[in-house]
Amino acid sequence: MSVRINLEKDGKKESGFMGFSWTLLFWGFWVPLFRGRKKDFGLFFLFFLVKIGLIVLTFKEQFRAQRNMEMFGFYKPSYILLIPTLIFVIIEVIEVWLAYYYNRYCTNKLLADGYYPEENDEYSIALLKEFTYIPYTKEELEDKSIREKYKKFSDFARKEERDKFKIFFSVWLIISVIGIIGGVVGTHIYN
Repeated sequence: MSVRINLEKDGKKESGFMGFSWTLLFWGFWVPLFRGRKKDFGLFFLFFLVKIGLIVLTFKEQFRAQRNMEMFGFYKPSYILLIPTLIFVIIEVIEVWLAYYYNRYCTNKLLADGYYPEENDEYSIALLKEFTYIPYTKEELEDKSIREKYKKFSDFARKEERDKFKIFFSVWLIISVIGIIGGVVGTHIYN
């Protein structure tokens, strides 16, 4: 759900992306696989396995605590239970950071491999220059009309990204409120 730009090298076309990678945030290791980046896929898959391991470890410890409560009537809390939870939170923060930088990394890698926008693709050229992926030429810096046109393209792309974030945040907020209300109502029903 980021801004897509078209890149080309020797007749072979690739898509570059700019902005926050919502697909990476939600689909994780599948994104590098579908983009044909096997090394990135391996790293993200390993990251995913560590995350799943921590989730399993956390649930296992919670079930053990619950079993002790049922068997003995008490459970002596331990700070050990906080370690997997803390690591999981750290991993989630890292995932958001990766989603923020992954598109830039991939696009820079394509540019370094010799992929560039087609000459008549002003939109892709404008975004690459406005987002500082490639430098302006001397002629472009001197021509105010070209810079204004490029600025309009980048403003449009940035607005799209802000709108996507607002939608994501709104949906997340609504789901959170529904979850909290459901938890409060569920607690009152069972008590």
